[in-house]
Amino acid sequence: MPLRVLPLLVFFVPAIGANLSLWWSQHLGLVPDCNVYLEGCTSISAAGRYEPVIFFFRALIIPTAVLMMLFWRLTCCWLGELGERSRTRLAVMEAIGYVAGLFLILYATFLGSDGDGYRLMRRYGVTVFFAFTYLAQLLATGVLYARLRAGLTDVAPWVVRTMVAGCALMLLGGLASIPAAEWALDRSAANNIIEWNLSGLLMGWFLLAWLAWRQTDFRVRFTTERARRPGRAG
Repeated sequence: MPLRVLPLLVFFVPAIGANLSLWWSQHLGLVPDCNVYLEGCTSISAAGRYEPVIFFFRALIIPTAVLMMLFWRLTCCWLGELGERSRTRLAVMEAIGYVAGLFLILYATFLGSDGDGYRLMRRYGVTVFFAFTYLAQLLATGVLYARLRAGLTDVAPWVVRTMVAGCALMLLGGLASIPAAEWALDRSAANNIIEWNLSGLLMGWFLLAWLAWRQTDFRVRFTTERARRPGRAG
Protein backbone atom coordinates (compact mmCIF):
# COMPACT_ATOMS: atom_id res chain seq x y z
CA MET A 1 0.00 0.00 0.00
CA PRO A 2 1.56 3.35 -1.01
CA LEU A 3 2.21 5.71 1.88
CA ARG A 4 0.51 8.47 -0.09
CA VAL A 5 -2.84 7.14 1.18
CA LEU A 6 -1.76 7.83 4.78
CA PRO A 7 -3.73 11.11 5.07
CA LEU A 8 -6.82 9.25 3.84
CA LEU A 9 -6.43 6.74 6.67
CA VAL A 10 -5.95 9.56 9.18
CA PHE A 11 -9.22 11.05 7.91
CA PHE A 12 -11.37 7.95 7.57
CA VAL A 13 -10.28 5.79 10.54
CA PRO A 14 -11.26 8.26 13.31
CA ALA A 15 -14.33 9.43 11.37
CA ILE A 16 -15.54 5.85 11.12
CA GLY A 17 -14.53 5.15 14.71
CA ALA A 18 -16.39 8.10 16.21
CA ASN A 19 -19.54 7.94 14.08
CA LEU A 20 -19.97 4.16 14.20
CA SER A 21 -19.36 4.23 17.95
CA LEU A 22 -22.05 6.88 18.22
CA TRP A 23 -24.50 4.83 16.16
CA TRP A 24 -23.74 1.67 18.13
CA SER A 25 -24.12 3.41 21.49
CA GLN A 26 -27.40 4.96 20.38
CA HIS A 27 -28.61 1.60 19.08
CA LEU A 28 -27.86 -0.01 22.46
CA GLY A 29 -29.53 2.84 24.32
CA LEU A 30 -26.29 3.88 26.02
CA VAL A 31 -26.55 7.52 24.88
CA PRO A 32 -29.46 9.71 23.70
CA ASP A 33 -30.54 9.44 20.08
CA CYS A 34 -30.16 12.72 18.18
CA ASN A 35 -28.17 14.51 15.48
CA VAL A 36 -25.09 15.35 17.54
CA TYR A 37 -23.79 17.86 14.99
CA LEU A 38 -26.91 19.99 15.41
CA GLU A 39 -28.36 19.02 18.79
CA GLY A 40 -25.31 17.97 20.83
CA CYS A 41 -27.09 15.44 23.01
CA THR A 42 -23.86 13.55 23.72
CA SER A 43 -20.10 14.03 23.48
CA ILE A 44 -17.53 12.11 21.47
CA SER A 45 -16.18 10.61 24.68
CA ALA A 46 -19.62 9.42 25.78
CA ALA A 47 -20.20 7.86 22.35
CA GLY A 48 -17.20 5.58 22.86
CA ARG A 49 -17.10 5.23 26.63
CA TYR A 50 -19.32 2.26 27.40
CA GLU A 51 -18.86 -1.47 26.88
CA PRO A 52 -18.83 -3.10 24.40
CA VAL A 53 -18.43 0.01 22.20
CA ILE A 54 -15.29 1.17 23.99
CA PHE A 55 -13.25 -1.76 22.66
CA PHE A 56 -14.11 -0.85 19.06
CA PHE A 57 -13.49 2.84 19.74
CA ARG A 58 -10.04 2.26 21.25
CA ALA A 59 -9.12 -0.21 18.51
CA LEU A 60 -9.48 2.57 15.94
CA ILE A 61 -8.44 5.67 17.88
CA ILE A 62 -5.09 4.40 19.20
CA PRO A 63 -3.86 3.30 15.73
CA THR A 64 -5.06 6.69 14.46
CA ALA A 65 -2.64 8.38 16.86
CA VAL A 66 0.25 6.33 15.47
CA LEU A 67 -0.80 7.09 11.89
CA MET A 68 -0.94 10.79 12.72
CA MET A 69 2.59 10.78 14.11
CA LEU A 70 3.83 9.08 10.95
CA PHE A 71 1.87 11.62 8.89
CA TRP A 72 3.64 14.57 10.52
CA ARG A 73 7.02 12.97 9.96
CA LEU A 74 6.30 12.52 6.26
CA THR A 75 4.73 15.97 5.99
CA CYS A 76 7.98 17.51 7.20
CA CYS A 77 9.83 15.58 4.49
CA TRP A 78 7.26 16.66 1.91
CA LEU A 79 7.41 20.34 2.77
CA GLY A 80 11.19 20.16 2.79
CA GLU A 81 11.15 18.68 -0.70
CA LEU A 82 8.82 21.48 -1.81
CA GLY A 83 11.46 23.97 -0.75
CA GLU A 84 10.63 25.04 2.80
CA ARG A 85 13.88 26.46 4.16
CA SER A 86 12.97 26.87 7.83
CA ARG A 87 14.14 23.64 9.41
CA THR A 88 13.10 25.02 12.79
CA ARG A 89 9.50 25.40 11.65
CA LEU A 90 9.45 21.87 10.31
CA ALA A 91 11.03 20.48 13.47
CA VAL A 92 8.50 22.28 15.67
CA MET A 93 5.62 21.06 13.51
CA GLU A 94 6.85 17.48 13.73
CA ALA A 95 7.39 17.68 17.49
CA ILE A 96 3.94 19.06 18.28
CA GLY A 97 2.43 16.49 15.92
CA TYR A 98 4.11 13.76 17.96
CA VAL A 99 2.88 15.29 21.22
CA ALA A 100 -0.67 15.43 19.84
CA GLY A 101 -0.52 11.74 18.94
CA LEU A 102 0.82 10.73 22.35
CA PHE A 103 -1.91 12.65 24.16
CA LEU A 104 -4.56 11.05 21.95
CA ILE A 105 -3.24 7.66 23.10
CA LEU A 106 -3.39 8.90 26.71
CA TYR A 107 -7.00 9.97 26.23
CA ALA A 108 -8.09 6.69 24.61
CA THR A 109 -6.26 4.59 27.19
CA PHE A 110 -8.06 6.10 30.17
CA LEU A 111 -11.44 6.54 28.49
CA GLY A 112 -14.06 4.72 30.56
CA SER A 113 -11.93 4.64 33.73
CA ASP A 114 -13.52 5.96 36.92
CA GLY A 115 -11.88 8.44 39.27
CA ASP A 116 -10.92 12.11 39.31
CA GLY A 117 -7.32 11.37 38.34
CA TYR A 118 -8.35 9.41 35.25
CA ARG A 119 -10.90 12.09 34.35
CA LEU A 120 -8.17 14.73 34.56
CA MET A 121 -5.86 12.71 32.30
CA ARG A 122 -8.64 12.28 29.74
CA ARG A 123 -9.38 16.00 29.80
CA TYR A 124 -5.73 16.94 29.35
CA GLY A 125 -5.32 14.26 26.71
CA VAL A 126 -8.14 15.43 24.46
CA THR A 127 -7.37 19.14 25.01
CA VAL A 128 -3.70 18.82 24.11
CA PHE A 129 -4.55 16.58 21.16
CA PHE A 130 -6.95 19.10 19.64
CA ALA A 131 -4.74 22.12 20.35
CA PHE A 132 -1.48 20.63 19.12
CA THR A 133 -2.99 19.01 16.04
CA TYR A 134 -4.49 22.38 15.13
CA LEU A 135 -1.14 24.12 15.64
CA ALA A 136 0.64 21.59 13.43
CA GLN A 137 -2.01 22.03 10.75
CA LEU A 138 -1.68 25.80 11.04
CA LEU A 139 2.09 25.63 10.52
CA ALA A 140 1.74 23.37 7.47
CA THR A 141 -1.00 25.55 6.03
CA GLY A 142 1.16 28.62 6.56
CA VAL A 143 3.97 27.09 4.50
CA LEU A 144 1.62 26.23 1.64
CA TYR A 145 -0.07 29.64 1.73
CA ALA A 146 3.30 31.41 1.60
CA ARG A 147 4.18 29.37 -1.48
CA LEU A 148 0.85 30.26 -3.06
CA ARG A 149 1.43 33.98 -2.46
CA ALA A 150 4.86 33.60 -4.04
CA GLY A 151 3.18 32.30 -7.20
CA LEU A 152 4.05 28.62 -6.66
CA THR A 153 0.99 26.57 -7.56
CA ASP A 154 2.24 22.98 -7.32
CA VAL A 155 -0.65 22.56 -4.86
CA ALA A 156 -3.97 23.75 -6.32
CA PRO A 157 -4.87 27.21 -4.98
CA TRP A 158 -8.36 26.06 -3.99
CA VAL A 159 -6.88 23.33 -1.79
CA VAL A 160 -4.64 25.79 0.03
CA ARG A 161 -7.41 28.36 0.42
CA THR A 162 -9.76 25.69 1.76
CA MET A 163 -7.09 24.73 4.30
CA VAL A 164 -6.83 28.38 5.35
CA ALA A 165 -10.63 28.67 5.62
CA GLY A 166 -10.78 25.46 7.66
CA CYS A 167 -8.14 26.73 10.08
CA ALA A 168 -10.04 30.01 10.44
CA LEU A 169 -13.31 28.18 11.14
CA MET A 170 -11.61 25.99 13.75
CA LEU A 171 -10.22 29.09 15.47
CA LEU A 172 -13.67 30.70 15.48
CA GLY A 173 -15.20 27.48 16.82
CA GLY A 174 -12.64 27.32 19.60
CA LEU A 175 -13.30 30.93 20.54
CA ALA A 176 -17.06 30.32 20.41
CA SER A 177 -16.73 27.59 23.01
CA ILE A 178 -15.70 30.21 25.61
CA PRO A 179 -18.98 32.18 25.69
CA ALA A 180 -20.93 28.97 25.06
CA ALA A 181 -19.59 27.55 28.31
CA GLU A 182 -20.78 30.64 30.18
CA TRP A 183 -23.99 31.86 28.58
CA ALA A 184 -25.60 29.05 26.58
CA LEU A 185 -28.95 27.84 27.90
CA ASP A 186 -27.71 24.26 27.60
CA ARG A 187 -23.95 24.50 28.07
CA SER A 188 -23.32 20.80 27.65
CA ALA A 189 -25.21 20.62 24.35
CA ALA A 190 -23.50 23.75 23.03
CA ASN A 191 -20.05 22.39 23.84
CA ASN A 192 -20.92 19.01 22.31
CA ILE A 193 -22.08 20.65 19.07
CA ILE A 194 -18.84 22.62 18.86
CA GLU A 195 -16.79 19.51 19.70
CA TRP A 196 -18.35 17.32 17.00
CA ASN A 197 -18.10 19.98 14.31
CA LEU A 198 -14.55 21.00 15.23
CA SER A 199 -13.56 17.34 15.07
CA GLY A 200 -15.01 17.13 11.57
CA LEU A 201 -13.04 20.18 10.47
CA LEU A 202 -9.86 18.88 12.11
CA MET A 203 -10.13 15.54 10.33
CA GLY A 204 -11.21 17.18 7.07
CA TRP A 205 -7.88 18.98 6.91
CA PHE A 206 -6.14 15.62 6.43
CA LEU A 207 -8.33 14.92 3.42
CA LEU A 208 -7.07 18.17 1.89
CA ALA A 209 -3.52 17.13 2.75
CA TRP A 210 -4.06 13.92 0.79
CA LEU A 211 -5.10 15.99 -2.23
CA ALA A 212 -2.00 18.15 -1.83
CA TRP A 213 0.29 15.11 -1.61
CA ARG A 214 -1.36 13.67 -4.69
CA GLN A 215 -1.10 16.89 -6.70
CA THR A 216 2.64 17.13 -6.01
CA ASP A 217 3.12 13.40 -6.73
CA PHE A 218 4.68 12.91 -3.30
CA ARG A 219 6.23 9.47 -2.94
CA VAL A 220 8.27 7.79 -0.25
CA ARG A 221 11.05 5.38 -1.06
CA PHE A 222 13.13 3.38 1.40
CA THR A 223 16.65 2.50 0.29
CA THR A 224 19.73 0.97 1.83
CA GLU A 225 23.29 1.78 0.88
CA ARG A 226 25.89 -0.74 1.89
CA ALA A 227 29.47 0.43 2.05
CA ARG A 228 31.61 -2.06 0.20
CA ARG A 229 35.15 -2.37 1.44
CA PRO A 230 37.82 -4.31 -0.36
CA GLY A 231 38.87 -7.44 1.44
CA ARG A 232 42.32 -7.62 3.01
CA ALA A 233 44.75 -10.16 1.69
CA GLY A 234 45.67 -12.84 4.19
